[in-house]
Order: sequence, then structure tokens, then C-alpha cells
Amino acid sequence: MKYNSEKIIWIKNVKKVDGGGWAYENEACKKNFLLHWSTAKGGSASTPNTGDIIVLFQKPKKVNNKNNKKVHLTHLVTPISNEVLIDDTYPKHKFCRLVKLIAKADPIYSIPNTGDFNFFKPNRGLTNPIINLESRSGLTEIEIKEELWGMFSDFFCKGIEIEEFKPNNPIGIFGEKEGDKIIRNHIQQEVTNRNSGMVQQAKKQAIIKGNGRIRCECCDFDFVEFYGEIGHGFIECHHKIPLSKGERITEIEDLALVCSNCHRMLHRKKSDDDYYKVKELQKIIKKSR
Repeated sequence: MKYNSEKIIWIKNVKKVDGGGWAYENEACKKNFLLHWSTAKGGSASTPNTGDIIVLFQKPKKVNNKNNKKVHLTHLVTPISNEVLIDDTYPKHKFCRLVKLIAKADPIYSIPNTGDFNFFKPNRGLTNPIINLESRSGLTEIEIKEELWGMFSDFFCKGIEIEEFKPNNPIGIFGEKEGDKIIRNHIQQEVTNRNSGMVQQAKKQAIIKGNGRIRCECCDFDFVEFYGEIGHGFIECHHKIPLSKGERITEIEDLALVCSNCHRMLHRKKSDDDYYKVKELQKIIKKSR
């Protein structure tokens, strides 16, 4: 089976006893394991179907011996059968499903919440639909899935078949059709399967060009330089031509890889009611320095 962002259907919080350490920290790729649900909420264990991807998140009390206040995304898993099992080893969490790893953060604290997501609704021990993960920046459900998929892009298990972007248009352009929300809803399959691949392709090109590092195209910010290992591979993608401008062909050259702050500035309108362009923001930053 091939996996892509579209298969992210569910999100679930997990917790080690008393929050001391990381749940499922020692689980390894190619070795199936039991994912547990609360006995009081066991009916939720039957919700995911075989092949559905479940995002696991957790908030341990400490990370590297320091008090922790952040939610961390840690695993992508999928059930390998629809059978709900009983594990009496954990009386309070006895309902479980046999799952396999699609991806696991390494080190396990590598994907902290950037602040863009609100985990309040999914934080109930249930199997929650992914739409319950609220986006503070107004991402659609499709975009939320793509964002999560990108966060795990460096941690997929070897041997897992990941759908890659493949150009497929009559004029041979390495691009895709995109448009406003109405258009994108009609071509959900297209955007889900291909836009994520294009962003990853742009990241790969940037990493090669930057000798393993990705710098913001506007201000030159380097997440690894500032945050250390957890910043590896992290960057946001900005469409130079706003999606609201209508349907068109988007090429990799039409995407800009920028830091979170510059991304927000690029979405602020000027006095002429148009958005700032990357080169315009570069000039503003250079002048302010």
C-alpha cells in the first residue's frame, strides 16, 4: 500500500504513565505494536480502518530533563487489521489495535507544535477526526494534512511506500493546477497528492543548494542555526502568486521557502490592496538592517 497525506484521517493523544517520559518511544519500524485506548473510552478503538493513518501526539512533563509545556507530534501509525484486542496488562487502557509505524520522530522530541495548531479538541484520549486539530492560521483540512505530512517528511520508515509527485500534463511543465478554495475543493485529490510532493521537491532543491540547510528566501533565517536539531528541514512554503488569483499552472519556481515571520508579512496587504512580493520584502528587510 502507498501512503500520502490524504490518508491522514485521525489524530490521537497518547501518554506514558503519569506523563513521565515518552509513550511508544521504543517502538521501531518494521515491528508492529499494540496501540492502546482508555478502557472508559474503548469504543473509539474500533473507529480507524485498516490503512487509515493516525497521528499520535503527546505532552510529557519533561523534555531532556527540562519542564515541558509543548505538545509534540511523535508518530504516524496505521492499523493492520480491524480487530479490537484486549490487553489486560493495562487495566485502565486495555482496548488496543495492532498497528505499524509509518513514521516516528527521531529524536522523539523533534516535532514540537509550532504554535499554529490547537490540540484542545483532540486531547481527550479518543480517536479524533483530523479536522478537530484546529489551525490558528486558517488552514483547510487538506492543508492541515499536508502540513503534518511535511513535518514527518524526514522520519518515514524505510520500506514504506510513499507517493511521490509525478509531473503529468500535456506540455511537460513540472507544475500543477491550483486555484481558490472553490476550485481546490473540486480538485481535492489533485492538490492532496501532488502539492505536497511539489513542496518536498522544492525543499530538496533548497537543501542541495544550501549544503544541507534551508534558509528563508526573504531574511536568510536558518532554523537549524537558531533552534538546533529540531529545526532541521523546517520551512514554510509561500505561493508567490496568491491562490485567490484563480486557476493556473504552478511551477516550483512559483514557490518561495520562507520563515514563519516572513510568511505572515507576505500575506499582509499594501496600501494598494495587493500583497507584498518576495523581492519587495527582501528590500524592506535589507533597508531596515
